[in-house]
Amino acid sequence: MGPDKVFGERTSPYDFAVCPFPQVQREEILEHLEQILSHPLFRNSKRYAAVLRYIVECTLQGSDPELKERTIGIEVFHRPPDYDTANDHVVRSAMSEVRRRLAQYYREPISESEVRIDLQPGSYVPHFCRVVNDGTGSVVAPVGVPLSEVVPIRPPQLLTRIWRRGVLLGVLAVLAAVTLLSRAYWSDPLQTFWSPVFSAPGPVLLCVGTLGQGRQSAGGIAAPKSPVTLSDFHSSTDQLIHINDAITVAALARLLGQHKKAVRLASQSEANFADLQNGPAVLVGLMNNDWTERLISNLRYTVAQDSGRQVMLIRDRDNPAKNDWAINYSEPYLDVTKDYALILRVRDPRTDQVVVVAAGLSVFGTTAAGKFLTDPDDMKKLAAIAPHGWGNKNMEIVLSTVVIRGTAGHGTIVASQFW
Repeated sequence: MGPDKVFGERTSPYDFAVCPFPQVQREEILEHLEQILSHPLFRNSKRYAAVLRYIVECTLQGSDPELKERTIGIEVFHRPPDYDTANDHVVRSAMSEVRRRLAQYYREPISESEVRIDLQPGSYVPHFCRVVNDGTGSVVAPVGVPLSEVVPIRPPQLLTRIWRRGVLLGVLAVLAAVTLLSRAYWSDPLQTFWSPVFSAPGPVLLCVGTLGQGRQSAGGIAAPKSPVTLSDFHSSTDQLIHINDAITVAALARLLGQHKKAVRLASQSEANFADLQNGPAVLVGLMNNDWTERLISNLRYTVAQDSGRQVMLIRDRDNPAKNDWAINYSEPYLDVTKDYALILRVRDPRTDQVVVVAAGLSVFGTTAAGKFLTDPDDMKKLAAIAPHGWGNKNMEIVLSTVVIRGTAGHGTIVASQFW
């Protein structure tokens, strides 16, 4: 649909003559914009509210030819003028989410306003229309166009009745099919858990912890006093990951690939904050992944350690005396019989992106967390204890797993938090 077309799906069985885009009524549209931005869909996200306000105000000022991806990236997201739009998807991701939230806003009863703001896929220029009633049904017209100028072409009365009956039957059939598909879709706990990631635009960042402690400079090795040899590079702990973590990464990548999600793999020392802003992320590892430690630092269940970094434990802020979710790194690894892990699915308030975490106190716990996140039967355990509507909630899960001679079993939920 081009900019000179009437916006929206027709809401009565008429064809309309196409009207040229008129001079818009600024105050009415700006008032409607403020109503939208005060709704929780936009009020709780400064990122998407800023994008919508910018493109609407630019269009009302006659600056819509300037609404390009790069311009929005510079003006709204403060990117440098020469930033790489091919690799930085911040604008495309944000616009896709704005379209989705606008559609959701207009489906709610609270949105019963005659003015509409439309943002077509692939376009950054909004269009404005009004839903009015001509006495026979609802008519969609561009803002500023009198109803008399919107010319309905009415079919013969008999054909109209047949057309309406056919449409009604078609709608009922579609609703029945959608209901059946929705029940099948949402009855699958694995699908329910991953839905916010599967439905998010753009590739998924799969970020794995490394054996090195702490973040390093780009390339994974601290700035050297002399040139880094190939041998140095190959043996750097910030270039190495544990085989158990690699197996977990492979399982998660396979799951994402089965659902047609592109994956971008990076180590915790390579990933930067902009990477986490550009789309959903899956973090693998706990003490070896700085991004996981940052994310859990303000949550109920977090990680603690003794001064010698030998005893690691998951701490419950609501029950600080509890210290039995622990593992001792000085113990022979074949003697380890139990490990613990955190599973998270949260919308990170700093990036406004969905993040999933599989993080064990040791690699055994991480392995169990990876199994849990990719196994339909394990996910049924989560659905059994989750509250109503858990598919749309943040969650933090504590798992325990039995370890037999260096091999982790499936995880058991020992604590959970939903909000």
